[in-house]
Amino acid sequence: MIEKILKFSFLCFVIIAIQSCSSNTEGSEINNVEVVDTVKTAQENNKDSINAILAELNADVKAAKFHKYFRHLNKAGIFNGNVLVAQKGVVIYEESFGYRDLRTRDSLHLDSPFQLASVSKQFTAVAIMQLVEKGLISYDDTIQKFFPAFPYKGITIQLLLTHKSGLPNYIYLCDHFFTHKDSAVYNNQAIKCLEEKHPPKYYRPGRRFNYSNTGYMILSSIVSKVSGLPFDEYMKKNIFEPLQMNNTFVYVKGKTKLPDNIAVGYETRRRKADNIFLNGVTGDKGVYSTVEDLLKWDQGLYENKIIKYSNLVQAFKPMGKRKWAKKNYGYGWRMYNSKKAGKVLYHAGWWYGYQSLLVRIEKDESTIVVLKNKKTKGIIDQGRLFDILYSKQTVGGKSSI
Repeated sequence: MIEKILKFSFLCFVIIAIQSCSSNTEGSEINNVEVVDTVKTAQENNKDSINAILAELNADVKAAKFHKYFRHLNKAGIFNGNVLVAQKGVVIYEESFGYRDLRTRDSLHLDSPFQLASVSKQFTAVAIMQLVEKGLISYDDTIQKFFPAFPYKGITIQLLLTHKSGLPNYIYLCDHFFTHKDSAVYNNQAIKCLEEKHPPKYYRPGRRFNYSNTGYMILSSIVSKVSGLPFDEYMKKNIFEPLQMNNTFVYVKGKTKLPDNIAVGYETRRRKADNIFLNGVTGDKGVYSTVEDLLKWDQGLYENKIIKYSNLVQAFKPMGKRKWAKKNYGYGWRMYNSKKAGKVLYHAGWWYGYQSLLVRIEKDESTIVVLKNKKTKGIIDQGRLFDILYSKQTVGGKSSI
């Protein structure tokens, strides 16, 4: 929402500036002053618009409550990381807690990139949806269209996206058969291992939902096969750069150099997480990002910047869940209904030393991002966050929820 306001204000500024310049070409100094004044006025209007939204949301009170909650988690040893909360597209709270590197005690900053773990899956899903939108692939295409030697038949892109493929877990397979764990294993090697070892499927394709890292690893490989680009380069060109996610990248062990400012992952308070051989595989994990870049990602999906929203909504349809589960799955997003928040779209992630949570609430363009670089048993209670975000409040003498 806030980006729409800024765009409108900038457009007004351009129109006024052009009219000003064309009306008096001889008085250039006067026109320059007028243009400067116009820019200043536009900036002031933008600030006023943001302030009005923040006042409407009672943002100061909510920010204080969020800070109290996360400070408590930090002091209890449950949370070391970054958090951002936005409502109506406007940031109402963001903060860093703890250290980027626990050994050197370097503090975290908002531009510190974290490994997103399984939150990466929604990026993979959107890359696939981009290729469908361009007519290059179909959701009904089977894996054999891209990898003819793949031995498991009847598995479509649709089944991979919704975790209904029944494929065995590549992580267990690679861990068993790859003996040189000091070097990285990559997607093509993981697929080749599935082809050569051919372990049995968990179940017949389409029979039921079973969360599958293998499926998203293969989706990543399909993106590379169809686009002709390595997955990390495709993501940079077609998602990260268009959304100006300047601190976001796909990490591929042995290829990507991690920047010095990353949040170092820890398994315990002092034990640094290993950069294991599976970090060469992408699609199911591997994206590093920041809380502010993830807001750009979430807000950018409303703007038709990288995919038409009319096509994106397919990802938010409930298409996969366990028999008795209340939560469902679309394409790279989990979902459920909350009494306070309404329909909640989200994904959580865990990978060696990192835990992540990204929540999207479309009814009011709310975004919640929580990134941790120390593994703990404590959880981030979404219900508690919604209690704060949608608490009863009094604004302008009127009570609202």
